[in-house]
Amino acid sequence: MCDTFVATPGATLHGEMILAKNSDREPNEAQNVTFVPAAKHPRGSMVKCTALEVPQAERTRACLLSRPFWMWGAEMGVNDAGVAIGNEAVFTRERYAKSGLLGMDMLRLALERSASALEALAVIAELLETYGQGGNCGYEKKLYYHNSFLVADPRDAYIMETADKYWAVKKVSGTASISNCLTIGGDWTILSPGLEEYALKSRYLKPGRRLDFARDFSDRLYTHFAKGRVRHSCSATMLALRHGQVTSLDMFSLLRNHNMPEPYRPGGTPMERICMHAGGLVSSQSTGSMVAVLRAGRPPLVYFTGTAAPCLSLFKPHVLVEGQKKPYANDVTSRQEDGSADLYGSAAGVYDKRTLWWTGEAVHRRALMNYAELAPEWQAERDELERGMVVEVEKRWRGGPAKTLAKTCAAWTERFIKKNARIAEEFADKYRRLSPIAPAWYRLYWKRMNRRAGLVM
Repeated sequence: MCDTFVATPGATLHGEMILAKNSDREPNEAQNVTFVPAAKHPRGSMVKCTALEVPQAERTRACLLSRPFWMWGAEMGVNDAGVAIGNEAVFTRERYAKSGLLGMDMLRLALERSASALEALAVIAELLETYGQGGNCGYEKKLYYHNSFLVADPRDAYIMETADKYWAVKKVSGTASISNCLTIGGDWTILSPGLEEYALKSRYLKPGRRLDFARDFSDRLYTHFAKGRVRHSCSATMLALRHGQVTSLDMFSLLRNHNMPEPYRPGGTPMERICMHAGGLVSSQSTGSMVAVLRAGRPPLVYFTGTAAPCLSLFKPHVLVEGQKKPYANDVTSRQEDGSADLYGSAAGVYDKRTLWWTGEAVHRRALMNYAELAPEWQAERDELERGMVVEVEKRWRGGPAKTLAKTCAAWTERFIKKNARIAEEFADKYRRLSPIAPAWYRLYWKRMNRRAGLVM
């Protein structure tokens, strides 16, 4: 399960577009931050997505993606034209196909092929019509769903919600959020061709009524248990309270929100948390987070955690320039044959101390056993570090050359990666001296997850 938010230029303090997302997936499903270079491709070539091959575009854009390690596609990302997208699982009355493009595949294809938010919507619509959406979206468990997308560029933002090959689009004014529920009612901006006729034929829509996409196409049972409406209400309220003042730091804070008093107490209705932690019957947690800051005439500025649990993570800054061919230097970059590179190491489904994602999990999983003792002191230090980083990076971003900005981002990212390693060591030492206070059933759940990942606590 996931949550994505956007604040348009009129709703932010400095007049930028800011899009943010938490990607919620299975606990041992590592998520890598991947750089994809701008490229030219031979006419008639194909690209292998997660399960399907589709014709490749002759030119593709440079992208920064947050990607479950086993997928070709991505949960969220930004391209060098300043288009940013996050997607959500949604549950509808339409069937879920056993094969097709994953929503994550469509997201990456749209970023590689679009120069604006409207172009990205057109790419997704064409992919839905041509190939359909479908396939197992789960890592160790089977999971089928349809997709919604929040798509933004420096000027405009749109919500696109789908049910099989059908879709509705709503232009965003002010702030908006999407979660694991359909949200577009009768206030849609554009509908896919034939949607109203299909809804009438299927008896989803009564004659004489205006089509309400959420009312007419939602699967109420799965939507209820996913608790997307609870999280959507929380994020929409918090964004509205900051209207006209939203900053990247506000988005960091919202992605860390537990929708309960702090310090967070592990267990108990975890699906209602924007910053989600798995446990018990719930097999989903926030495994990666992104905040993208977009302004016309400036390269996109993107913050990634590269780790799960944003409440315990540092956001690291990156910049992406048009036509970029190589990632900026980073000691833990892991390059792939196609020219792409996992910027923090190529994490997979088992513990690997050489990767940032698993170093972060060593911090996260120890904190869950005694959150009140381990987390608050580190969170206060983290907030101070991030404030200093954002002030310096965004000052250079608004007025300095891209080359200087890239060096500044790389320096902060390297500093934060080293800090993460030190915190992992500190937490390991404190964990040995503290008694776990999390419920016994919760400790048992994480013992099983750790054993499967080969993570020794």
